[in-house]
Amino acid sequence: MQPYRNLYILLIPVLAVACKGKQAQQQMAGGRPKVPVTVFEVKTASYTVTESFPAVLTGNNTIDIRSDVTGFLQKIHAKDGSTVSKGQALYEVDKSRSQAAYDQANAAVIQAEADLALKKRDLERYSNLLKKDAISKQTVDQATTAVQTSEALLAQARATRARSGTDISHAVLRAPIAGKIGIAQLRIGDLVTAGSTVVNTLVNEDPIFADIDIPQTRYNEFRKDAGDKGSDHQYYLTFPGGEPYPEPGKILLVNNVVDAQTGTIRVRLTFPNKSGQLKSGMTASLQMQFKTGENQVAIPAKSIIELLSEVKVYTLGPGNVVESKPVQKGSLLDSLQIINSGLQPGDKVITDGLQKIRPGDTVIVK
Repeated sequence: MQPYRNLYILLIPVLAVACKGKQAQQQMAGGRPKVPVTVFEVKTASYTVTESFPAVLTGNNTIDIRSDVTGFLQKIHAKDGSTVSKGQALYEVDKSRSQAAYDQANAAVIQAEADLALKKRDLERYSNLLKKDAISKQTVDQATTAVQTSEALLAQARATRARSGTDISHAVLRAPIAGKIGIAQLRIGDLVTAGSTVVNTLVNEDPIFADIDIPQTRYNEFRKDAGDKGSDHQYYLTFPGGEPYPEPGKILLVNNVVDAQTGTIRVRLTFPNKSGQLKSGMTASLQMQFKTGENQVAIPAKSIIELLSEVKVYTLGPGNVVESKPVQKGSLLDSLQIINSGLQPGDKVITDGLQKIRPGDTVIVK
């Protein structure tokens, strides 16, 4: 029995080597070992998607309060930070200069009216004398011209007086729109220069705007939601601390130009702000929620391969051969990536081992 025992012992290593050789041959493809991979079978379903975009809030109307007359700030009618109505008096500039200019212009009007009256009487007298051939026609013509000149001077004087009167009324700075004023830049006694000095800023923040930037590839998706056309998308704001703003918003417009440097386009949304909780200049996170159709495709986000402008996935073809398929990405849903086109139900997408494979390789499915 001893010789047979020795023969058995010799056969064990030979069989082991033979098995390993057969396994190695099975895992070789084109001279390369077969890589074990994990696959995800594509199925359709309905998903509730939530996307976040950085947003900056801005008032729907922001106006710098300036004076178009020069003078010292004389009165403050509205407190800093107060809410004002359209036409309400806010500030008042010293009227002494404007009043003096008006008085001077008014005196010029009175003088021009008196001169015109005199010229008209002269013309009437000369006209009567001409009928009696007691005066030359040239004298009457000269008197007529004098009347016309006086009328022009009177019109000029009245225009100057009207402008001076406007300066007096404009010495009171009134709110051009309803809104809230900020902190005044001047105090009583400070000089206000016409057209250049900003006394304060008035902001209307109800409704308030929220601006976001989106990739240009999603232009049509957001454009369809613009205006009052109705949409399945819902838009909410979340503050940096995580607190949600209760009022939903809607897309007001999508900008008509694309930023050439970033490849993005600006979208403006509007939110009601009756409580004044939202302030111009705030930053927030815009949450967009929507429900996809029943036939939506989604795959693990880690299976996406992006190289420059190419977006693709590796799928498992017949005989476990790797194939490359271009896809168009949609929204990101947690660890799943919505796919708008490029995949069909039943496709087997490779999710692990992507770095070790390439199209045409034969792989082993774990």
